[in-house]
Amino acid sequence: MISPKNLRRFFSMGALAMLLIPAAEAQVAFSLHGTLAAPTLDDANTRGGAGANLKLFLGKQFAIGAAAKYISLSYEANNSIGLQAIGSLIPVTATADYYLTSGFIRPYIGGEAGAYIQRYDLRQGTNSLYESKTTRFGAAPKVGLAIAIGNLGIFAEGNYHFIFSNKDGSPDITSSSNISFKRPQNLWSLNAGITFGFPNSN
Repeated sequence: MISPKNLRRFFSMGALAMLLIPAAEAQVAFSLHGTLAAPTLDDANTRGGAGANLKLFLGKQFAIGAAAKYISLSYEANNSIGLQAIGSLIPVTATADYYLTSGFIRPYIGGEAGAYIQRYDLRQGTNSLYESKTTRFGAAPKVGLAIAIGNLGIFAEGNYHFIFSNKDGSPDITSSSNISFKRPQNLWSLNAGITFGFPNSN
């Protein structure tokens, strides 16, 4: 896992690169991808999603941009009474990627940080008992591999998301007691997709 110290160093290098690389070398690219995500919660299910990323390549090996994803969530909130939490997670983040090579095959490291918008519907069977919507700050280091085919890039990457201050909930759903449920503070995700406007290989 990439340490916070190395991440800070990476983003500092990126800021310096933005100042040093001429604007004429910049290239705009657009990515679409599918997502599989699994929260680090007991009884959590692996669910799917999709996302998009607008990137500005400052040369062939460094890119900054903005991304948005939609990830569905589902887990058993309380097995004894059949309580289930169903919802979604929408990260809207700034991104930075550093490609280790500029050839046909390009491994890369990167990170993203921004707002994580979460919606939950607490259900018992088909009955909706409680709904919640929150926005928290989050960040995700990532590692990936891209293959350059002309101006297209086919890529796969893994992320580990940290959602900060994402405390568990305990809604009043009866007159006599509360039922606690968990919100994911960390989750794994695997993204795979295609980038349009990818810089040509050497």
